[in-house]
Amino acid sequence: MNPTFDNEPLTSLAAAEVVGAPAVRTGRHHMPDVQGEYFQVVPVGGREITVGGVLTSAISTGADLAVKDLKLRIRIIQELLGQVGTYVGADGTVWSEAMFREYRQTGPIESSRRHNGIEALVNVEALVITQP
Repeated sequence: MNPTFDNEPLTSLAAAEVVGAPAVRTGRHHMPDVQGEYFQVVPVGGREITVGGVLTSAISTGADLAVKDLKLRIRIIQELLGQVGTYVGADGTVWSEAMFREYRQTGPIESSRRHNGIEALVNVEALVITQP
């Protein structure tokens, strides 16, 4: 299953997901009438989820059209950056009210011949921050 953010697939192939540990949030304080310091523990924070995989274009008649389609797909996905929405992970886990923080290609765009045309593909990486 390919991860999605607000129903937009983040990868087409080889989705890999690294789910980080919940962020521990504490405050460290010094009080004049207390010996030493103390920690104030607050509720656990969200997680960082890093998604990696391959994004592919639609099958086209030429490499230039396939690359153009792939670049358009990347821009459409990047328009979601900074938004809060629903992230569905590679295993089907649903994270409501997640923030889409980063989406970038991690290598050059390549073209590959398919039986009915040419497909462009690129490695991508995304970062999503979840709510606790």
